[in-house]
Amino acid sequence: MSAKLNGPVLLLVFAVASLSPVTLLAGDVEGEALSAEEIRSLRDLKNLANPENVQQSNIQLRKLVNQALEYSPALRDARYSSDAAQQDINAAKGARMPDVKISAFQTNATHENIQPDRPHYNVNATMPVYDFGRITAQIKGREAAYAATNARFDQQTNQIAIEAVSTCLEYNKQRALLFAADDYVKAVQNLVDMLAQVTDADPGRRGELVQAKSRLLQAIQARENARSFRREFRIRLDRILGLDKQMMCDGLGARFLLKPDLEAVRNKIRDNPQVKALNSDYETALRQLDQINASRKPQVQASATHAPVAAGLRNDYYQGITFTVSMPLYDGRVLESSERATLERARAAAERVDVTIKQIDTDYRDRYELATAALRRTDEYINLLEINDRVRKDFFVQWYALGRRSLFELLAIEQEHYTLQQGYFTSLFDGMNGVANILGNASQLTETD
Repeated sequence: MSAKLNGPVLLLVFAVASLSPVTLLAGDVEGEALSAEEIRSLRDLKNLANPENVQQSNIQLRKLVNQALEYSPALRDARYSSDAAQQDINAAKGARMPDVKISAFQTNATHENIQPDRPHYNVNATMPVYDFGRITAQIKGREAAYAATNARFDQQTNQIAIEAVSTCLEYNKQRALLFAADDYVKAVQNLVDMLAQVTDADPGRRGELVQAKSRLLQAIQARENARSFRREFRIRLDRILGLDKQMMCDGLGARFLLKPDLEAVRNKIRDNPQVKALNSDYETALRQLDQINASRKPQVQASATHAPVAAGLRNDYYQGITFTVSMPLYDGRVLESSERATLERARAAAERVDVTIKQIDTDYRDRYELATAALRRTDEYINLLEINDRVRKDFFVQWYALGRRSLFELLAIEQEHYTLQQGYFTSLFDGMNGVANILGNASQLTETD
């Protein structure tokens, strides 16, 4: 085989074989894949996680999260709900103040003491005097409901930040996988082009050309699949950040190569907004229970009236103050049933708190283990990729120049290289995504200062 090759061809072979995998490719021509420089950066984890890159990543993270929060209609919805809960508190406090009403009327009755069409008016004011804490319980219940609404606002903020960061990381992951797929296509295409030249001089090797073209079609299909996934996450980014904001995902990954302090995060589970919201729900149910208990006791109310002595018959008015004491004697056990129902709701709310704490704690530990394992695998993949790069070059020279390797072996090593790149980028971004989810649920994505 080698005897049939002239000097320029051999020179070309060794020149191509001496190139690194990154320099062979410039990435996707449409700019959909990560650039070769970004790929080199992702392959150099120690440098990627240096303090300068982490600081830049934090700056980019703030911009990304702020954009997502500003753009999100769900967050505005949560804010409106919080404002409404604040007004509910004001309405409950207003029940302690006098309720004053005025009404006006006139009559057209005929009588010797009546002046026809003379207008009259009534002024009535009512105010609670003592209610065994019913209004106080109502106010505290609405304050607890307001606290729950605020906690859910914070929880919504965390979820939006998690979704924005996770989608960005997945978007970059798909761009890296697209680079790997494009790398694979171009490597196989190079083999096809070279075999096409070889078969012109040696028609007996057309079978190898058919095999290479078949593998090229498979590689192209893999690239199209990768491009499809990238477009899917691009659409998700448009929904989360607004149109054409995908550049905000650049330079984001370094922050998430630093694993959080798991024990510190677990010790602050009760500060999680979801837990706070459920605790406030429990407090709301207890205050409703107090309110029902107070309603079963005497309620004292004062009423003041300014009205005509006899509407339509006299021109003078009278004033009066009335104290009313009311207490339910029998109501078909409505209050008793309401009390039991509220008590059961309070117990259910307490159970939800315990279940949620255990669930969040388990989720923290699971995500930490998965993220740690994924990031640990990246080191193994880097070593394998370095070995594979050398083997690819050797196989290429041995196949083309020396005839000591078959085309099947060469295609297999290219396939293995593509698989290793897929595994590396998948492990890397899955690990970063796990860290991002832990930080997000711990409210640290929105506190990046």
